[in-house]
Amino acid sequence: MYEKCDFSVIENPRILNVNKCPSRAHYIPHNCRCEAYGCESELSDSYMLLNGKWRFKYFERLVDAVHSLNDGIDDFDTIRVPSNWQMHGYDKPHYTNAAYPIPLDPPYVPNENPAAIYEREFKLPEGFKGTDIYLNFEGVDTYFFVWINKQFVGASQGAHLNSEFRITEKVKEGKNTITVLVVKWAWSTYLEDQDFFRLSGIFRDVYLLSRPLVHIHDVEVRTRNDGTIDIKYNVFKEGKFSDENVEVTFELFDDKAQVIAFGNGSNGEGQLKIDSPVLWNAENPYLYTLLISCNGEIIPIKLGFREVSISQRGELLINGTPIKIKGVNRHDTHPVLGHYTPYNEMKKELVIMKQHNINAIRTSHYPNTPAFYSLCNELGFYVIDEADLETHGTAFGGNLDGVDMSLMLTNNPDWDAAFVDRMERMVERDKNFPCIIMWSLGNEAFFGENHIKMSQWTKARDNTRPVHYERGDTHSCLDIYSRMYSSVDFVLDRGEEGLSAERENAPLDDVRRKPFFLCEYSHAMGNGPGDLKDYWELFYKYPRLIGGCVWEWADHAVYKKENGQDVYLYGGQSGEYPHDGNFCVDGLVFPDRTPSPGLLELKNVIGPVTVEAVDLGKGVIKVTNRYDFTDLSVLEGRYKIVAQTSTFQSGTFTVSCKPHETVEVNLDYKLPSISFEEYFLDISFVIKNDTSWCKAGHEVCFTQFKLPVKQLEPEMIWASSMPKVEFRETGKGLVEIEGHNFVYRFDVEKGQFDSLELDGVELLSCPTAFNIWRAPTDNDRHVRNAWQWEEMHNAKEKLYDLKISSINPTFISITASYSLAGPSRLPVVKYSVMWTVYGSGEIGVSVAAEVRKNIKSLPRFGMMLVMPKGFEKVTYFGRGPVSSYADMKNASKLGLFNSTVTDEYTKYIFPQETGNHIDCRFAAVYDLEGRGLLFKGMPKFNFSSLHYTPKMLDNTPHDKDLVPLEETVIHIDYKQNGIGSHSCGPELNRKYEFNEKEFVYSFVIKPIIVYGDNIVRESRKLPSMYNF
Repeated sequence: MYEKCDFSVIENPRILNVNKCPSRAHYIPHNCRCEAYGCESELSDSYMLLNGKWRFKYFERLVDAVHSLNDGIDDFDTIRVPSNWQMHGYDKPHYTNAAYPIPLDPPYVPNENPAAIYEREFKLPEGFKGTDIYLNFEGVDTYFFVWINKQFVGASQGAHLNSEFRITEKVKEGKNTITVLVVKWAWSTYLEDQDFFRLSGIFRDVYLLSRPLVHIHDVEVRTRNDGTIDIKYNVFKEGKFSDENVEVTFELFDDKAQVIAFGNGSNGEGQLKIDSPVLWNAENPYLYTLLISCNGEIIPIKLGFREVSISQRGELLINGTPIKIKGVNRHDTHPVLGHYTPYNEMKKELVIMKQHNINAIRTSHYPNTPAFYSLCNELGFYVIDEADLETHGTAFGGNLDGVDMSLMLTNNPDWDAAFVDRMERMVERDKNFPCIIMWSLGNEAFFGENHIKMSQWTKARDNTRPVHYERGDTHSCLDIYSRMYSSVDFVLDRGEEGLSAERENAPLDDVRRKPFFLCEYSHAMGNGPGDLKDYWELFYKYPRLIGGCVWEWADHAVYKKENGQDVYLYGGQSGEYPHDGNFCVDGLVFPDRTPSPGLLELKNVIGPVTVEAVDLGKGVIKVTNRYDFTDLSVLEGRYKIVAQTSTFQSGTFTVSCKPHETVEVNLDYKLPSISFEEYFLDISFVIKNDTSWCKAGHEVCFTQFKLPVKQLEPEMIWASSMPKVEFRETGKGLVEIEGHNFVYRFDVEKGQFDSLELDGVELLSCPTAFNIWRAPTDNDRHVRNAWQWEEMHNAKEKLYDLKISSINPTFISITASYSLAGPSRLPVVKYSVMWTVYGSGEIGVSVAAEVRKNIKSLPRFGMMLVMPKGFEKVTYFGRGPVSSYADMKNASKLGLFNSTVTDEYTKYIFPQETGNHIDCRFAAVYDLEGRGLLFKGMPKFNFSSLHYTPKMLDNTPHDKDLVPLEETVIHIDYKQNGIGSHSCGPELNRKYEFNEKEFVYSFVIKPIIVYGDNIVRESRKLPSMYNF
């Protein structure tokens, strides 16, 4: 029989745990100094990992699991630990953003409360005999109960918090059995309402520790930048705190494994001192190793000399130097493993972050596994360590009897201990990690008395780090003024406030002197974010604007193999209710950690070098070092003078420039005075030497300038010199225009071309059409309502009038007027078009448009053409190679790019607009034999080529259901609306809206046979009468 326990604790927030040991700093003890130095847990004889295959039984109700404990289970399955049981087919992955998946009735949970029993055997190693033995769980969701050999050990909650139990008297020699009963819902569920898939089970490491009967329990290490190390510790004897003055020694090693300091502890304290310590920061994460020896046991701790402070200007200082937080919000999420992220996967993520110039991570919204902080120590990241606390769903309680129910927990004294417990367990475990520069009280749990108590406890326990929380804004218990998704204008005002406080010599406790931090900004859902540069121009300009963390790092999704296809499911696609759809697919990397265009945008915006033009004709530029601690001499500068067809000149340079300073650089190049081509200066900065996260030659950022080379006008081809064209009416509302090697057919009833033949090969699969609709991006999720109310997605083209305005031997001109309108709505836009067909085969298209005055913005305006199967190759001169938009173009540069229609599509899980390239001078789409269409800007246009129409992307909610066309869909647009980050952030900045009420644009379509560089040569030629 299993020893009884009280399962009613799952609905009692005053009982935080049963028999859990007091919280302590994380460490793994060793018996050998050499092994301890490396801090590798697996090498410790005192450590026994219990991960692996466990017997497993899932139950729909807790009561059935409890009965089965004593009745016996004959039909165990097996499951991998760590993992979540929903990822193995038990229960369903359940995604919600804020709404609780259970009734809002704290602390009570449903009677139909799923649970599972885990069980496995273990045999104690010989070295564990005669020692104190502890059982550790690093993460279990949610409430769990533990037995060893059917003897009750204890119970605990706090899904992302460590729980340690002393089991010395419960274990025996030989085979032992551990049983864990995990309950899905408990009172703690109401404190863990994070925006993620709700998954259950033992999802982090489980292990045993063997300790001497008298041993150090907790240790705190604080460094000072003068080389002082203050050490405090306490002693356990047989599971209780002891005043016994045991012998304790300290050894400090540098990174070459040399002992540089030695000392002894007494009465729970000790101190070491070294001269001229190397200070830790995210750019140079230098670590020392401290070995603490007691009673034959060695405790290793990696430490860094690092001090955090706040200046009177509101700057966040690391070692006295102002820094900017170039951060991301990171969840533990894996498409196969759920909330378990293996060490190698975690390291891979962090390396990708370093390679994209990210220097900070907010652990949204819970503490991570200790291995994560060790990696951040080593690779160099600033960490905002966040408590496992979110009560977002209480907002659905509304207002009851004049009481704001969103505060039902945060202002409730029955829950104060639960709130503080989550802070206390995080701080005690993580206090020795130098990477942690802020403590955060949680996320979206509103703000009340219990947060104040959390802050008070934290400040009393650790006064070396600021306390952060977003909902408290300016409250005195918080050291950071934190907001999320503020507009650029709001951020600007906060920057100006800081300068005002300086001018007025305001008191030091004036809120305007607090650092201002965007803990979440630039929501990276789908195609985006598109507003990054505007924020960073302000962050660099104003001292108190310390930066921010983009929401968020990775898409959340559940992997599934479906019809041989890799599929990533979002909310609702596993049959769960309620859910928030694809709102979880909002990362800078896709579920497989492939960087999105948004991550590439962020990388270049936050790159460590800013370059400004001084005198480009003479090669003079101004370089600003955006590193906080590193001279730019660690980078090699590379430059190229690039024309449309070739690299004109190239070279390298090195800049010696201290952090935050600016120097002028003279590049040794000479320019032609005049050319048919545009010339550009491409400047790139690369890492000189190998690092722990990249190889030498890794590009950290780039800049491009257009050079002052006078450009000759395009070569004009006079119509009189062209071959003749024939014009004939064929009936059925069609006219044919025939030239030397082409036959075009124009539908005079629709006002569009419905056939373009070159040497007998058809280049259109349906008539041309003007279009205003794009497949809404995730960041269009609000503005799309206005667009759809105007029926823009159903807009049809209306031809008002058409006339053949000129019939000449070598060209034909057709003028027509149109509108685009949806059912029951006024026309959105009216426009006139002049079509001119030349004997050269070129078609000049000149558009003059007028948008209805009360239309706030258009998705796009331009021509859509569909080419038949086989037209797969793409060449364009514009912003590439990644997609680009008005406010999302910092990852692209102007150049000549070759691609394919297939590769132009970015596979967002939720299909949406993608593949656009702005500032295109020309573009060509052609088949393997070189036949195709060349588009020439007059002077520029937006270009995209995909195997999907906007309606296909718009009407297909998941990429797994999206079947590409064999045809190629081309857009030659005047403009598109910007991208922004309005999926969760502010409205799109007006300067990026497509809000013009009148505009004109022109381009030329030319059937072409591609060979050599004739695309470029042909792009420089224009018919002499393209516009009248």
